[in-house]
Amino acid sequence: MKSALTRYRVMAYVTGVFLLLLTTNVILKYVLHTGHLGPWVAIGHGWLYLIYVIVTVDLWFRTRMDVTRTVLVVLAGTIPFMSFVAERWVRTQLAPLIAEEEAAGVG
Repeated sequence: MKSALTRYRVMAYVTGVFLLLLTTNVILKYVLHTGHLGPWVAIGHGWLYLIYVIVTVDLWFRTRMDVTRTVLVVLAGTIPFMSFVAERWVRTQLAPLIAEEEAAGVG
């Protein structure tokens, strides 16, 4: 479970950073007419978001978090800064489960 959480945390941060780059590029392009990051940021975020969804679903299968909250965590990758908030929430929610797993010697 700990490795699944680590994968999720990495993807939450990477997806969040790319979404911030995409948002910055859109603002620069349409408001200041200077956005030059190109389409690779949007394409990169799209692929990274797909991996983020897969990793989140894998984490859900391993931990059986509430489905509604899992959907909200998945959607957090589409709103700037929310993937960072969701990562912190997930880490806090799963800390006791990971501690139990480590105490039992499973992980």
